[in-house]
Amino acid sequence: MRSEKCAKYLTLVGAHFVNAPLSFVWLYGNLSAYMESYFMCYCYPACVDGDSQWILTLFVASGCPGLFFASPVIKRLGIKWAGILATIVCAIGFFVTAWTIRVSVIATAVFMGLITGMGAGTTVCAGFVFVNAYAGKHIGVLLATTTSAPTILAIVQNQIITAYVNPNNLKADTQKGPKVYFSQPEILERVPEVILIIGAMSLGLQIIGYFLVSSPPPPSPETQDKPYSITENDPQEFISQDSDNQNRGQAHCDGNNIRSASENVLNNRSGLLINSNETQNYKANVCCQEELAQTLSMQSQDKNSKADAIKPSSDASTKHVTKINASHRNGTRSLKAAETLRTHSFKVFWLYGVAMVYGLILKNNYYKQFGLIYINNDRYLTLVGSLIPVVASSARVIFGSLTDKGILSIKDCMCLSLSVNSVLCAFWFFIPQISTIGYMFLVLGLASIHSLVYTIAAAGTLQMFGEEHFSSNFTMMYSSSTAAAILSALIVSELLKNVGWFWLFATCSIVSLCILGLTVFTDFPTTKTARH
Repeated sequence: MRSEKCAKYLTLVGAHFVNAPLSFVWLYGNLSAYMESYFMCYCYPACVDGDSQWILTLFVASGCPGLFFASPVIKRLGIKWAGILATIVCAIGFFVTAWTIRVSVIATAVFMGLITGMGAGTTVCAGFVFVNAYAGKHIGVLLATTTSAPTILAIVQNQIITAYVNPNNLKADTQKGPKVYFSQPEILERVPEVILIIGAMSLGLQIIGYFLVSSPPPPSPETQDKPYSITENDPQEFISQDSDNQNRGQAHCDGNNIRSASENVLNNRSGLLINSNETQNYKANVCCQEELAQTLSMQSQDKNSKADAIKPSSDASTKHVTKINASHRNGTRSLKAAETLRTHSFKVFWLYGVAMVYGLILKNNYYKQFGLIYINNDRYLTLVGSLIPVVASSARVIFGSLTDKGILSIKDCMCLSLSVNSVLCAFWFFIPQISTIGYMFLVLGLASIHSLVYTIAAAGTLQMFGEEHFSSNFTMMYSSSTAAAILSALIVSELLKNVGWFWLFATCSIVSLCILGLTVFTDFPTTKTARH
């Protein structure tokens, strides 16, 4: 009993280390300033055969293929070895990048963006399996701390990057076109080395994590042969059946989505319902949405023992899920994917995701590169970058709580975030020329409202389109993130070359303003389960 308890605690600690690659999104804005300088002032023109915009966007976009392969790899190799394989893929992506940065932008985008992103998607899935298996009734809190671990790691890594590459706080001294660069050899020669350091940090933490974790216990023979069934009139019977299997999940996926589920505890008193056809179709694509639904359902059981919920069967037909007719119970009909796609509210909701992720990509890529034009203090901009994940995480918790309590609706949050994004982007060009402190508040303001897109996407899908078809509806909504990432890689560099910084930021402001108008005049439906 003592050893089992020890294994449980060690596994939960190890799961926090396993998710280390997620910090890349939060540190890239700082690292990209040095990488751009390396490309343009050290190895140019031999290595510049493409656009470095693709590094971050491929990392974001390739998370989906990583999630796609997670489930079959886990089934074939087992959870621990699947995670170790994904860790090796991430390490290869970082370590090879230290060489590709010297010879090719395209190769760097492939390894640091595509390869590392796919490995991160799979390894994050593996990490959340351990949390789901051992967390028990504390799953919400532990998921929140697990997804916060990469945020804390990024704060440390940002400081290490600047301290190692630019210890003397030298200023960017070369301007080419609209951008400024570091041309000092003592800075540029360290760029490949710092990539190795970041890769080694992530690999080292993941190795520690896999030394600590233990594979989840297999389901008992009794529960393996016993399918779940529940009726509305007997929720206690289901909860009794579920208690033995509550801790055995499949694979959580994207850290941003899970954070929105765990930190904000969306719809605390309603279970998410998925029918068998959608579950089969979903498992053939990605694993993220089903686990999001399962997490919310388990949190619902912890909050209210009377809640209705479902859970997949543990027998040979595990792909089939018990279905409850939520529409009769709630007086609201949940929409299937095809029906959701035809609604005006979904189209506006999807465009909202595009606008916010476009702004997020601009901020993560350019907050430091643009700031260096007017602020000759590299350490100060690194401090701003270190505060971004702290503010973003706090904003999710705050706004998630406000929507949970009914103080703000999904439409309120959409209008607020679009308005703030439009205003801040409109003044982005001018603020660093006026005040360095003002620029910090502008960047952190953007970080706070951009982070809401993941919270609003999950909560809004649930509230507006119902519970039964949550997985497929959320998949369609989340596709806006991939579309925005790819679109930004295609147009941002061209916009910057042809119209400059002001109009680049203005495009984000204008897009947000146009979608704000659509949002204001759109009636967003709300299911009755969205409020208690």
